[in-house]
Amino acid sequence: MASRRMAQMWNLNSLKLFAAATTGVIILFTIFHWSRFLYSRMVRHVLTHRVPGFTSIGHALLVMVYLGINIVLTVTNINWSSLMGIANRLGWIAISNVAFITFLALKNTPLAFLTAYSYERLNPLHQIAGYITITYAFLHVIMQCVQWSLRMHRKKMLLAVEQIHGITAAAALLVMLVFAILIRRMRYEVFYLSHIVMYIVFIINIAFHQPIVANKVVIVTIVAGSMWSADRLLRAWRLFWYSYDNRATLIPLPHGGTRVVLRRAPTRAIPGNHCFVWIPEIRAFETHPFTIVSKSLSSIELVVAAYDGFTDDLHNFAVKHPGASLRASFDGPYGTVPNFAKSADKVIFIAGGSGASFTFGVALDLVRKLNHNLPKPKIDFIWTVREPEVFQWFNKELKELRASPRVNLILHSTRLGFDPNPPSPISPAMSPIIPEDRSDIVNHSPIDDEKHRGIHASASHSPLSSSSSRFDHFPHDLEKHTTSLTNITNEWDLPLHGVLPGRPDVETLIKNIVASASDDERIAIAACGPDSLMWNVRRTATNAIKVKGPSIELHCEQFGW
Repeated sequence: MASRRMAQMWNLNSLKLFAAATTGVIILFTIFHWSRFLYSRMVRHVLTHRVPGFTSIGHALLVMVYLGINIVLTVTNINWSSLMGIANRLGWIAISNVAFITFLALKNTPLAFLTAYSYERLNPLHQIAGYITITYAFLHVIMQCVQWSLRMHRKKMLLAVEQIHGITAAAALLVMLVFAILIRRMRYEVFYLSHIVMYIVFIINIAFHQPIVANKVVIVTIVAGSMWSADRLLRAWRLFWYSYDNRATLIPLPHGGTRVVLRRAPTRAIPGNHCFVWIPEIRAFETHPFTIVSKSLSSIELVVAAYDGFTDDLHNFAVKHPGASLRASFDGPYGTVPNFAKSADKVIFIAGGSGASFTFGVALDLVRKLNHNLPKPKIDFIWTVREPEVFQWFNKELKELRASPRVNLILHSTRLGFDPNPPSPISPAMSPIIPEDRSDIVNHSPIDDEKHRGIHASASHSPLSSSSSRFDHFPHDLEKHTTSLTNITNEWDLPLHGVLPGRPDVETLIKNIVASASDDERIAIAACGPDSLMWNVRRTATNAIKVKGPSIELHCEQFGW
């Protein structure tokens, strides 16, 4: 009995130490974020470098620290001579992680304010913590089975009510793992629904697996379940509140685009944030996140690219009923957007394909708020698309940016034929060109296990479909992709003066802008697009950070880790 009490005390201490350690990491990360302008540029230069399998060295270090906490607490103060003692410790660490991954999954997370990392940017750590939790839970089950196989009453123990709940909880984790690996990319809605259902099954059965309050395990499950439930109730309340007198007007755009104008605007929202949109006539029991491109006092505008599922249904409905007004609501806003007006002398916006949903919203909001008499910040806006007709999605936004004297607009289309006498670019300096390839095709990816944020997120990394049968109502064909700029401009009334073929040499563009800046200037780089573009931007920005030279800040909106 004394040894059991000692083991119980050690296990409880491991839970407390896990909570203290993860809280300490959050506090350090918060301090690190708010003091980022104070620590050495060389430190930032090192931490932002990419390493295989991770976004950056800083990301890798955070994961290693988290993994180290789990390993240390697993192997300390444990009776290695007892399989049951080892099994119990593995179970305690697993349940500690359950509370942590639940906290990371909250849409309304306090970390968005503390660290400027909203839920979708915390998703990589949530996924890693989830795999670690499942590993510990399975090891716990294996150790228990090995221990019971050495006893005579194995069958009787497995039929105990508490153990049946434990087996059910383990089965729920197994389903979550299989769906995450095999189903998530192919059928996101199925994965997401199963993820929620299995989480509920897991939490309830874990609570009944260890129901004794004195053992403290049930308290952890109650805390985790309460956090998740409170977050869901808050989101449901917002959907109910913003459903009053709210309508969504649908406007079809070429190549699968749909502009959505919502009658009511969420409070606190700014362009570049995103909200979860509910349009019951399209999908009655689903909400999907989309980036806010523009906001007025009475409405918000979104631009959505059709991929599959909800976005495809939305576009098809808009094509059949252009200008239709449907009942709608939303939950949000979510996401964090830096205040570039205060933090930068020069801002470089870089978008690949549908990543323009984010960069247009932030850039236009910045231009509209700035005093025209102020010379700074100067803005370089770079956007690359595949088909030139996609420029129509942001026709009025392009015209507004082009009209601003502080904006240098650089547009590229990889499907545009090479003209031996190309027109003069919008900016005085010609953008470097790389021969056409397909690396900038809209690269859709999931977002904290939610899909279709803005026009730059969807269920998988598959390219945007451009089947001609879906867009026969638009007067174009693929052969026109190699026609002259003049023909395309006249047909679509697009601001294509200065559009360049191929991909821009983003590395050279960034280097030239940094080289032209003085040492006391601050340069902000905001990018959103496919993986190849984002890695290039990260690498170039990291290499540009020097001890002597302009200050460089990088903000990447990227989903799918």
